[in-house]
Amino acid sequence: MIKVSQLILEKLLNDKNFRLNTALALNISERSVERLAERQSDNLTKMAAVNFYRSTGLTDEQIFESETQSA
Repeated sequence: MIKVSQLILEKLLNDKNFRLNTALALNISERSVERLAERQSDNLTKMAAVNFYRSTGLTDEQIFESETQSA
């Protein structure tokens, strides 16, 4: 399962402009994005959001959490 990185979650919770632009990309409210970040929702990996993250200069390594977690 793909999840956004801690960097993205922190930016969504602490950077109002980043959160607002993510909301515009997903066509939802800014508060909804904040709630998604608080819950670490998979909806933050939707292509529209990922395209926005990439447009800010973030790389896929910065956007997605690495899958090297031991089970």
